[in-house]
Amino acid sequence: MQTCDAEAVLAALARTPGDVAAARRVARQFADLDAGERSALLWSEDPGARLVAVVLLVQAMRARPDAELTDEFLAAAKAERFDDTTLVDLAAEELVGAPLVGGSTGPLFALVKSDVAMVRRIAVVATLAFAKQGDAEVPLGIVGRLVRERSDTVQSALGWVLRETGKRASEPALVAFLERHGRFLTPAARATATEHLPPTERDRLRA
Repeated sequence: MQTCDAEAVLAALARTPGDVAAARRVARQFADLDAGERSALLWSEDPGARLVAVVLLVQAMRARPDAELTDEFLAAAKAERFDDTTLVDLAAEELVGAPLVGGSTGPLFALVKSDVAMVRRIAVVATLAFAKQGDAEVPLGIVGRLVRERSDTVQSALGWVLRETGKRASEPALVAFLERHGRFLTPAARATATEHLPPTERDRLRA
């Protein structure tokens, strides 16, 4: 019978390349890991352990939505346990954004005020859940509050979320936003945000 604890997860992960695909395979193998063992992984000093833990949280949320899963993820982020943006990008939309669609967005705007850059990135990436529902207002509202941010941790997320908002929700709203605020984005973020616009519009907004 397979041992199902944090040490067994780490042993299984050690036999893989340790990338996201491997973390997902290991997480599926240990889908029944209890919450205490998952927490041990999330708060581990091992980057691979934290990666598997975040994937496990997403798996658990898909199986049975629970606000405690969101709280567990945010607690680790606020305690600065995440030093890799992958941990945010894999989970923020499903753990933080999706539960808020159709309800109050106050919790997202509260995250914007965090002193921790990864938490601010969570606020941005979480809005993809809204963009995918055709809602440009929430993503642009969050991005607007962080557009002057100089941290690359946040700026790289701004460009990505703006691009997706234009593609999935409203291209005119994206263009109007960039006309007002695009100058505050880093060149890299502005380039990402405009990737899918028509060439003439793209060149104008990048100038």
